[in-house]
Amino acid sequence: MLQEASLALQAKEGQARVDDTNTAAAANATLLAPDARDPAFGPADAKVTVIEFFDFRCPGCKAVAPQFRALMAAHPDVRFVFKDWPILDRGEDVASQYAARAALAAHQQGKYLEVYDALMSERALTPESTDRILAQHGVDMARAKQTLVAPETTRHIADIHTAAAALKLQGTPTFFVNGKAAASIDPAEIARMIEAAKR
Repeated sequence: MLQEASLALQAKEGQARVDDTNTAAAANATLLAPDARDPAFGPADAKVTVIEFFDFRCPGCKAVAPQFRALMAAHPDVRFVFKDWPILDRGEDVASQYAARAALAAHQQGKYLEVYDALMSERALTPESTDRILAQHGVDMARAKQTLVAPETTRHIADIHTAAAALKLQGTPTFFVNGKAAASIDPAEIARMIEAAKR
């Protein structure tokens, strides 16, 4: 009985967090407005837009990435937007930040999705393994290194952090479908939300 009560409380708290996020999103739609700097795939005028806030080292993000990519293939009429939100670094460990910057560098060279897939599949993500992934996928490393340290890249990631804080996000991954936060990271839930939005 205590366990059931605890689970019920957790569910209630989880729903309260989603409600807080949806209230924040509704109050400031610009937080989820199209940003030309974000990697995005699918028609720009799509009826449905899915946004993912994620960290390349997040276990949950890695677990759902293959199914999320399958959703993209199953819904070519939907716009999918990637918000690189590195939040798992501690102290001198900057692997999340480095991977986010590297992925954005790959995006500038038209290689975002293949690099995204490889970074999500990499179990021991480090700056060194990230560089190896970029090179393996044909990214021009000299250009990438410039993007990694560019003030524009720093500003882009800082803006994502600001938006996430304003939206009261609690962690990664967080998904939005047409401006509404998903209550679960389960891709099946995202698929249901997509179908509902299409109707």
